[in-house]
Amino acid sequence: MVSVRSVALYCLRAVGVFALARYLTRDRLRILCYHGFSLGDEYQSAPVMFMRGTTFERRLQILRKLGIPVISLAEGVTRLANGEIGNAETVITLDDGWASTLSVGQPILERFGYPACVYVTTEHLHGDSEVFNAALFYMIRHSNRTTLTLEGLHPLLDGTYHIASDPDGAARAIIIASEKALPFHARQRLLQPLAALLGFDLQQLLHGGRFQLMGSDELKELARRGMDIQLHTHTHRLPDEFAACAREIELNRDALQQVVGGTRNHLCYPSGKYGAQHLQWLRGLGIVSATTCDPGLNDRNTSPMLLKRFLDGDEVSDIAFEAEVCGARELLRGMRARVRRLLSASAG
Repeated sequence: MVSVRSVALYCLRAVGVFALARYLTRDRLRILCYHGFSLGDEYQSAPVMFMRGTTFERRLQILRKLGIPVISLAEGVTRLANGEIGNAETVITLDDGWASTLSVGQPILERFGYPACVYVTTEHLHGDSEVFNAALFYMIRHSNRTTLTLEGLHPLLDGTYHIASDPDGAARAIIIASEKALPFHARQRLLQPLAALLGFDLQQLLHGGRFQLMGSDELKELARRGMDIQLHTHTHRLPDEFAACAREIELNRDALQQVVGGTRNHLCYPSGKYGAQHLQWLRGLGIVSATTCDPGLNDRNTSPMLLKRFLDGDEVSDIAFEAEVCGARELLRGMRARVRRLLSASAG
């Protein structure tokens, strides 16, 4: 069923607003953000985290139909700084390093001949690579249990969680407690007892790498096939203390260098979280650009340490995606911001 918002966007496109918006924003760099690709029904409960390959392919078809150039991250950052963006050039980025980036995403990109960048965490590279958080969220959202009682796992984890009334809240509580209580690989081992309590066969659930990150061999293959591999911190966090922040970057760089060689100088803020202090720290650590999860397009005044991106998801309609890459939604965001400023000024 087509939503009222989609109908409005179709009307705007029909009367030429999309074409006008693209012309007016032609000198702004677009950066698209994706994560993993759905190997089952993951897209239904986590559409921003897992996109169907068919949806991703339609996105690239839209870019090609519109004649929008897709360029590499490095080229985009350089051209933006030099004022050389002139045709709505677009960069494709993928976060985290999901195994489906190689099995689903890269073959589609290759068919279109489009470059892309994947930001990779590295804590998992030489061990278990199932993503505890994603697998847990999936199990809790799909479980027929009303409560989950944990006993004997860890004092910080033990207790009863009401998953029927607040599944996401229960999952977040378990994740926060497990991160405080246990290191990465110990959290991975929690999946087996949690799956049994929630009524899942863990082996069947994880079949095909649905919630898996790439290991060293997969990452090497992805780099061999032309994907740009960049930084996402070692443990998917950017501490607020300089020494710890620097260590996250250094460990991430070193791990990637050991696997695929070279030096990486582009970063994606984990979970899109950053503070003003990080910008200066990262420059000192040799970071050339950093992408956020803040929406919008990038012009010459945009700091390379605060690059904006469009977080695409499987639930986003094709017409809404087209509105974004054409710049129509950017113009609407600007209009809303001006209205808010006017209302704020009049109220003051």
